[in-house]
Amino acid sequence: MLKIAMVAFIVLICEQSNVAIATDVPSGPASLPPTSTQFEYFIQTHCIPCVREFYTIATLPFPSVKTPDFAGLAPPNPAPNTRAGEMRLQLLRAYPVGQQSRQHMAMRVVLSVSAGSAGTLYPLGAGLLDEDEVPVLAAALSQMGKSVSSAGADSSIQLTDTEFHADSVRVGTVRTANDFLAYVQVAPADPQFALKQVWELPTMYLPSKDIPALEHAVLQVNAKIQALRGR
Repeated sequence: MLKIAMVAFIVLICEQSNVAIATDVPSGPASLPPTSTQFEYFIQTHCIPCVREFYTIATLPFPSVKTPDFAGLAPPNPAPNTRAGEMRLQLLRAYPVGQQSRQHMAMRVVLSVSAGSAGTLYPLGAGLLDEDEVPVLAAALSQMGKSVSSAGADSSIQLTDTEFHADSVRVGTVRTANDFLAYVQVAPADPQFALKQVWELPTMYLPSKDIPALEHAVLQVNAKIQALRGR
């Protein structure tokens, strides 16, 4: 009986190892990678030695706009206006040396705000979005842009937050009785950021009329991804 039990145990271990190798994903909850994107996981585990390329695709200026009034739902904001700044959309590509067919890509969203001095920007943060999520974000922005002119019929709604979130990037629109703005947030160190209210994270706001420009910039990133993949 002892030999039978030992053989069964060895078979079980081998089967688990085969599953892990076949799926290329660690087995067991304790083995899950502490990263938020497939791109980061690939770099840490399967890109050795690794070639990493950076492409700056688009830069969008953010004007200084009036701080949204959240109708008493959020603590008062001491700043009457948000700072002007910019958002840079970059494409990151990584592949093992000599193996471009194994390439992985991600869009990097870099937010910066004016530091007061002429031309000086202060980094607010950066987030990553895996390549398969980039066209999904573009489609979501298209839908948000089309809903700019539509107002809710229920006057009792204090706040409407329409948002897209994936990996460590969150983009959306926020509508109150007096304001309708778009926003961009990045939260690479907060896996629960999608559950938080819009005012609980560092945010860059822009006029809702600029949503098409934001959509166009994301589409530019997706076009570069398709070009690098030869599609």
